[in-house]
Amino acid sequence: MRIKETVLCAVLAVFLLSGVCPAGVFAQEAAFPTKPITIIVPFPPGGFLDLGARTIGESLSRELKTPVVVENKAGGAGLVGSLAFLNTKPDGYTLLAASGAAVISSVQLAKNPTFDPRKDLLPLAYLGDTPGVMAVGKHTPFKTFNEFVQYAKANPGKLKGAISGLGGEAHIMFETIESDAKLDSKLVPYPAIQGVITGILGGHLDWWCGTLPGVMQFQKSGDMRILLATRKIAELPGVPSGADVGLPDVSVNVWMGLFANPKTPKEVTDKLIAAVAKAVKDPEVAKKLSGTGFTLAYKPPAELAKLITAHWGLYDKVLKDAKIKAN
Repeated sequence: MRIKETVLCAVLAVFLLSGVCPAGVFAQEAAFPTKPITIIVPFPPGGFLDLGARTIGESLSRELKTPVVVENKAGGAGLVGSLAFLNTKPDGYTLLAASGAAVISSVQLAKNPTFDPRKDLLPLAYLGDTPGVMAVGKHTPFKTFNEFVQYAKANPGKLKGAISGLGGEAHIMFETIESDAKLDSKLVPYPAIQGVITGILGGHLDWWCGTLPGVMQFQKSGDMRILLATRKIAELPGVPSGADVGLPDVSVNVWMGLFANPKTPKEVTDKLIAAVAKAVKDPEVAKKLSGTGFTLAYKPPAELAKLITAHWGLYDKVLKDAKIKAN
Protein backbone atom coordinates (compact mmCIF):
# COMPACT_ATOMS: atom_id res chain seq x y z
CA MET A 1 0.00 0.00 0.00
CA ARG A 2 2.82 2.35 0.92
CA ILE A 3 4.61 1.47 -2.32
CA LYS A 4 1.49 2.49 -4.33
CA GLU A 5 1.17 5.74 -2.38
CA THR A 6 4.85 6.51 -2.94
CA VAL A 7 4.52 5.89 -6.68
CA LEU A 8 1.39 8.09 -6.90
CA CYS A 9 3.09 10.91 -5.04
CA ALA A 10 6.09 10.65 -7.35
CA VAL A 11 3.86 10.85 -10.42
CA LEU A 12 2.01 13.87 -9.07
CA ALA A 13 5.28 15.57 -8.23
CA VAL A 14 6.46 15.14 -11.82
CA PHE A 15 3.25 16.69 -13.16
CA LEU A 16 3.46 19.61 -10.77
CA LEU A 17 7.10 20.32 -11.59
CA SER A 18 6.39 20.18 -15.30
CA GLY A 19 3.43 22.55 -14.95
CA VAL A 20 0.93 19.90 -16.07
CA CYS A 21 -1.86 18.53 -13.91
CA PRO A 22 -3.83 15.43 -14.94
CA ALA A 23 -7.58 15.92 -15.39
CA GLY A 24 -9.58 14.98 -12.34
CA VAL A 25 -6.61 15.10 -9.92
CA PHE A 26 -5.93 18.76 -9.13
CA ALA A 27 -6.98 20.76 -12.17
CA GLN A 28 -10.61 21.56 -12.39
CA GLU A 29 -11.59 24.59 -14.40
CA ALA A 30 -12.40 27.54 -12.19
CA ALA A 31 -16.09 28.07 -11.61
CA PHE A 32 -17.75 30.30 -14.21
CA PRO A 33 -17.61 33.29 -14.23
CA THR A 34 -14.20 34.53 -13.09
CA LYS A 35 -14.05 37.69 -15.20
CA PRO A 36 -16.40 40.28 -16.77
CA ILE A 37 -19.02 39.22 -19.33
CA THR A 38 -19.56 41.28 -22.48
CA ILE A 39 -22.90 41.62 -24.25
CA ILE A 40 -22.51 42.69 -27.87
CA VAL A 41 -25.34 44.90 -29.14
CA PRO A 42 -25.18 45.08 -32.96
CA PHE A 43 -26.76 48.54 -33.10
CA PRO A 44 -25.81 52.06 -31.90
CA PRO A 45 -26.32 53.18 -28.29
CA GLY A 46 -29.74 54.46 -27.26
CA GLY A 47 -31.93 52.03 -29.15
CA PHE A 48 -34.29 49.29 -28.00
CA LEU A 49 -31.66 46.54 -27.80
CA ASP A 50 -29.14 48.80 -26.10
CA LEU A 51 -31.70 49.81 -23.48
CA GLY A 52 -32.67 46.21 -22.76
CA ALA A 53 -29.11 44.89 -22.69
CA ARG A 54 -27.89 47.54 -20.28
CA THR A 55 -30.86 47.22 -17.94
CA ILE A 56 -30.97 43.43 -17.86
CA GLY A 57 -27.17 43.32 -17.86
CA GLU A 58 -27.10 45.16 -14.54
CA SER A 59 -29.38 42.53 -13.01
CA LEU A 60 -27.39 39.69 -14.59
CA SER A 61 -24.24 41.17 -13.09
CA ARG A 62 -25.77 40.99 -9.63
CA GLU A 63 -26.95 37.44 -10.27
CA LEU A 64 -23.57 36.14 -11.48
CA LYS A 65 -21.55 38.39 -9.18
CA THR A 66 -19.35 39.66 -11.99
CA PRO A 67 -19.37 42.82 -14.14
CA VAL A 68 -21.49 42.71 -17.29
CA VAL A 69 -20.60 45.32 -19.89
CA VAL A 70 -22.36 46.26 -23.13
CA GLU A 71 -20.36 46.77 -26.32
CA ASN A 72 -22.06 48.38 -29.33
CA LYS A 73 -20.92 47.14 -32.73
CA ALA A 74 -23.23 48.74 -35.28
CA GLY A 75 -23.40 48.28 -39.04
CA GLY A 76 -25.15 46.31 -41.75
CA ALA A 77 -28.54 46.28 -40.00
CA GLY A 78 -26.96 44.29 -37.18
CA LEU A 79 -24.87 41.93 -39.30
CA VAL A 80 -21.52 43.49 -38.34
CA GLY A 81 -22.05 42.96 -34.63
CA SER A 82 -23.46 39.47 -35.11
CA LEU A 83 -20.43 38.39 -37.11
CA ALA A 84 -18.10 39.96 -34.55
CA PHE A 85 -19.83 37.90 -31.86
CA LEU A 86 -19.44 34.67 -33.84
CA ASN A 87 -15.71 35.28 -34.04
CA THR A 88 -15.25 35.43 -30.27
CA LYS A 89 -14.12 32.57 -28.06
CA PRO A 90 -17.03 30.21 -27.18
CA ASP A 91 -16.50 30.37 -23.43
CA GLY A 92 -19.65 32.18 -22.28
CA TYR A 93 -17.86 35.47 -21.62
CA THR A 94 -19.24 37.11 -24.77
CA LEU A 95 -22.98 37.08 -25.49
CA LEU A 96 -25.15 38.60 -28.21
CA ALA A 97 -28.29 40.68 -27.68
CA ALA A 98 -30.08 40.58 -31.00
CA SER A 99 -33.34 41.15 -32.83
CA GLY A 100 -34.72 39.64 -36.00
CA ALA A 101 -33.01 42.35 -38.07
CA ALA A 102 -29.60 41.43 -36.70
CA VAL A 103 -29.79 37.66 -37.13
CA ILE A 104 -32.48 37.03 -39.75
CA SER A 105 -33.14 39.74 -42.36
CA SER A 106 -29.54 41.00 -42.41
CA VAL A 107 -28.40 37.44 -43.12
CA GLN A 108 -31.04 36.94 -45.81
CA LEU A 109 -29.97 40.16 -47.52
CA ALA A 110 -26.27 39.33 -47.46
CA LYS A 111 -24.84 38.39 -50.85
CA ASN A 112 -22.78 35.62 -49.26
CA PRO A 113 -24.40 34.63 -45.93
CA THR A 114 -21.79 33.40 -43.50
CA PHE A 115 -24.05 31.99 -40.81
CA ASP A 116 -27.52 30.63 -40.16
CA PRO A 117 -29.14 31.76 -36.87
CA ARG A 118 -31.15 28.53 -36.72
CA LYS A 119 -28.00 26.51 -36.09
CA ASP A 120 -25.12 28.92 -35.44
CA LEU A 121 -26.62 30.68 -32.41
CA LEU A 122 -27.53 29.16 -29.05
CA PRO A 123 -30.65 30.83 -27.58
CA LEU A 124 -30.41 31.66 -23.89
CA ALA A 125 -33.69 33.55 -23.52
CA TYR A 126 -36.33 35.65 -25.21
CA LEU A 127 -36.33 38.80 -23.08
CA GLY A 128 -39.12 40.95 -24.44
CA ASP A 129 -40.19 43.15 -27.31
CA THR A 130 -41.41 46.56 -28.31
CA PRO A 131 -43.99 47.68 -30.87
CA GLY A 132 -42.92 49.00 -34.22
CA VAL A 133 -44.48 52.42 -34.82
CA MET A 134 -45.17 54.72 -37.75
CA ALA A 135 -44.80 58.43 -36.99
CA VAL A 136 -45.05 61.75 -38.83
CA GLY A 137 -43.29 65.05 -38.22
CA LYS A 138 -45.09 67.94 -36.55
CA HIS A 139 -44.87 69.92 -39.82
CA THR A 140 -47.39 67.53 -41.40
CA PRO A 141 -51.15 68.09 -41.00
CA PHE A 142 -52.03 64.46 -40.27
CA LYS A 143 -53.69 63.69 -36.96
CA THR A 144 -54.76 60.12 -37.78
CA PHE A 145 -53.46 57.27 -39.90
CA ASN A 146 -56.54 57.46 -42.15
CA GLU A 147 -55.83 61.13 -42.88
CA PHE A 148 -52.27 60.18 -43.80
CA VAL A 149 -53.45 57.41 -46.15
CA GLN A 150 -56.02 59.63 -47.85
CA TYR A 151 -53.43 62.32 -48.54
CA ALA A 152 -50.79 59.81 -49.71
CA LYS A 153 -53.23 58.24 -52.18
CA ALA A 154 -54.32 61.61 -53.50
CA ASN A 155 -50.70 62.77 -53.85
CA PRO A 156 -48.63 59.81 -55.05
CA GLY A 157 -44.88 60.25 -54.70
CA LYS A 158 -45.15 63.52 -52.77
CA LEU A 159 -44.53 62.27 -49.25
CA LYS A 160 -41.01 61.30 -48.20
CA GLY A 161 -40.67 58.35 -45.87
CA ALA A 162 -37.54 57.10 -44.13
CA ILE A 163 -36.09 54.10 -42.37
CA SER A 164 -32.88 53.33 -40.55
CA GLY A 165 -31.35 50.00 -41.49
CA LEU A 166 -32.05 48.18 -44.73
CA GLY A 167 -34.15 45.06 -44.20
CA GLY A 168 -34.79 45.62 -40.50
CA GLU A 169 -38.14 45.45 -38.75
CA ALA A 170 -38.75 49.16 -39.48
CA HIS A 171 -38.13 48.58 -43.16
CA ILE A 172 -40.46 45.58 -43.16
CA MET A 173 -43.15 47.68 -41.46
CA PHE A 174 -42.66 50.49 -43.99
CA GLU A 175 -42.93 48.18 -46.99
CA THR A 176 -45.96 46.40 -45.53
CA ILE A 177 -47.79 49.70 -44.99
CA GLU A 178 -46.94 50.83 -48.52
CA SER A 179 -48.02 47.53 -50.06
CA ASP A 180 -51.15 46.75 -48.06
CA ALA A 181 -52.46 50.33 -47.98
CA LYS A 182 -51.50 50.73 -51.66
CA LEU A 183 -49.44 53.88 -51.11
CA ASP A 184 -46.66 55.43 -53.16
CA SER A 185 -44.17 57.57 -51.29
CA LYS A 186 -40.44 58.14 -51.68
CA LEU A 187 -38.35 55.94 -49.40
CA VAL A 188 -35.14 57.53 -48.13
CA PRO A 189 -32.95 54.95 -46.37
CA TYR A 190 -30.45 56.10 -43.74
CA PRO A 191 -27.56 54.10 -42.28
CA ALA A 192 -28.23 55.44 -38.77
CA ILE A 193 -31.29 56.58 -36.86
CA GLN A 194 -29.78 59.99 -36.11
CA GLY A 195 -30.11 60.98 -39.77
CA VAL A 196 -33.78 60.02 -39.85
CA ILE A 197 -34.58 61.98 -36.71
CA THR A 198 -32.73 65.05 -38.00
CA GLY A 199 -34.66 64.84 -41.27
CA ILE A 200 -38.05 64.50 -39.58
CA LEU A 201 -37.40 67.29 -37.06
CA GLY A 202 -36.13 69.55 -39.82
CA GLY A 203 -39.20 68.96 -41.99
CA HIS A 204 -37.19 67.32 -44.80
CA LEU A 205 -38.87 63.95 -44.23
CA ASP A 206 -42.56 63.37 -43.60
CA TRP A 207 -42.90 59.94 -42.03
CA TRP A 208 -40.89 57.01 -40.81
CA CYS A 209 -41.07 53.66 -39.05
CA GLY A 210 -39.08 52.81 -35.95
CA THR A 211 -39.43 51.38 -32.45
CA LEU A 212 -41.51 52.84 -29.64
CA PRO A 213 -38.50 53.63 -27.38
CA GLY A 214 -36.88 55.51 -30.26
CA VAL A 215 -39.97 57.66 -30.92
CA MET A 216 -41.60 58.06 -27.51
CA GLN A 217 -39.59 61.10 -26.43
CA PHE A 218 -40.54 62.94 -29.62
CA GLN A 219 -44.17 61.96 -29.19
CA LYS A 220 -44.08 63.42 -25.68
CA SER A 221 -42.37 66.63 -26.83
CA GLY A 222 -44.83 67.09 -29.70
CA ASP A 223 -42.13 66.98 -32.38
CA MET A 224 -43.64 63.81 -33.85
CA ARG A 225 -47.01 62.10 -33.83
CA ILE A 226 -47.32 58.32 -33.71
CA LEU A 227 -50.20 57.32 -35.98
CA LEU A 228 -49.89 53.52 -36.12
CA ALA A 229 -48.31 50.64 -34.19
CA THR A 230 -47.83 46.93 -34.67
CA ARG A 231 -49.91 46.36 -31.53
CA LYS A 232 -51.95 48.39 -29.06
CA ILE A 233 -49.85 50.54 -26.73
CA ALA A 234 -51.08 51.08 -23.18
CA GLU A 235 -49.34 54.46 -22.91
CA LEU A 236 -50.93 55.62 -26.19
CA PRO A 237 -54.50 54.26 -26.16
CA GLY A 238 -55.54 56.41 -29.10
CA VAL A 239 -52.97 54.93 -31.48
CA PRO A 240 -54.45 52.08 -33.56
CA SER A 241 -52.72 48.80 -34.36
CA GLY A 242 -52.32 47.53 -37.89
CA ALA A 243 -55.27 45.22 -37.36
CA ASP A 244 -57.43 48.17 -36.22
CA VAL A 245 -57.01 49.93 -39.56
CA GLY A 246 -57.38 46.86 -41.74
CA LEU A 247 -53.68 46.08 -42.10
CA PRO A 248 -53.26 42.84 -40.10
CA ASP A 249 -49.83 42.15 -41.59
CA VAL A 250 -48.45 45.23 -39.86
CA SER A 251 -47.84 43.16 -36.76
CA VAL A 252 -44.12 42.34 -36.48
CA ASN A 253 -42.84 43.60 -33.14
CA VAL A 254 -39.13 44.12 -32.53
CA TRP A 255 -38.01 41.44 -30.10
CA MET A 256 -34.85 40.96 -28.07
CA GLY A 257 -33.12 37.64 -27.61
CA LEU A 258 -29.91 36.75 -25.80
CA PHE A 259 -27.55 34.24 -27.38
CA ALA A 260 -24.36 32.32 -26.70
CA ASN A 261 -22.05 30.52 -29.07
CA PRO A 262 -23.34 26.94 -29.59
CA LYS A 263 -19.82 25.62 -28.88
CA THR A 264 -19.90 27.00 -25.34
CA PRO A 265 -19.54 24.25 -22.69
CA LYS A 266 -22.93 23.00 -21.51
CA GLU A 267 -22.20 23.62 -17.82
CA VAL A 268 -21.55 27.28 -18.67
CA THR A 269 -24.66 27.74 -20.82
CA ASP A 270 -26.80 26.00 -18.20
CA LYS A 271 -25.58 28.50 -15.62
CA LEU A 272 -26.20 31.43 -17.98
CA ILE A 273 -29.71 30.26 -18.83
CA ALA A 274 -30.62 29.95 -15.14
CA ALA A 275 -29.05 33.31 -14.27
CA VAL A 276 -30.78 35.18 -17.11
CA ALA A 277 -34.17 33.70 -16.15
CA LYS A 278 -33.70 35.07 -12.62
CA ALA A 279 -32.25 38.41 -13.75
CA VAL A 280 -35.30 39.25 -15.88
CA LYS A 281 -37.56 38.77 -12.86
CA ASP A 282 -35.62 41.30 -10.78
CA PRO A 283 -38.12 44.05 -9.79
CA GLU A 284 -35.47 46.67 -10.57
CA VAL A 285 -35.51 45.64 -14.24
CA ALA A 286 -39.26 46.16 -14.58
CA LYS A 287 -38.99 49.45 -12.70
CA LYS A 288 -36.27 50.86 -14.97
CA LEU A 289 -37.99 49.74 -18.17
CA SER A 290 -41.41 51.02 -17.13
CA GLY A 291 -42.69 53.65 -19.56
CA THR A 292 -39.87 53.11 -22.07
CA GLY A 293 -41.87 50.99 -24.51
CA PHE A 294 -39.87 47.86 -23.68
CA THR A 295 -42.21 45.04 -22.66
CA LEU A 296 -40.54 42.36 -20.55
CA ALA A 297 -41.74 38.91 -21.56
CA TYR A 298 -39.28 36.17 -20.65
CA LYS A 299 -39.45 32.95 -22.66
CA PRO A 300 -37.08 29.95 -22.39
CA PRO A 301 -34.51 29.04 -25.07
CA ALA A 302 -36.78 26.61 -26.93
CA GLU A 303 -39.41 29.32 -27.49
CA LEU A 304 -36.83 31.71 -28.90
CA ALA A 305 -35.59 28.98 -31.26
CA LYS A 306 -39.15 28.46 -32.53
CA LEU A 307 -39.61 32.19 -33.08
CA ILE A 308 -36.44 32.43 -35.17
CA THR A 309 -37.59 29.56 -37.37
CA ALA A 310 -41.04 31.13 -37.84
CA HIS A 311 -39.69 34.61 -38.54
CA TRP A 312 -37.11 33.25 -40.97
CA GLY A 313 -39.93 32.40 -43.38
CA LEU A 314 -41.93 35.57 -42.62
CA TYR A 315 -39.04 37.98 -43.18
CA ASP A 316 -37.92 36.16 -46.30
CA LYS A 317 -41.38 36.53 -47.87
CA VAL A 318 -41.65 40.27 -47.12
CA LEU A 319 -38.14 40.98 -48.41
CA LYS A 320 -38.78 39.11 -51.64
CA ASP A 321 -42.27 40.53 -52.20
CA ALA A 322 -40.93 44.08 -51.73
CA LYS A 323 -37.86 43.27 -53.85
CA ILE A 324 -35.59 44.55 -51.08
CA LYS A 325 -31.94 43.94 -51.92
CA ALA A 326 -28.72 44.93 -50.22
CA ASN A 327 -26.76 47.70 -51.90
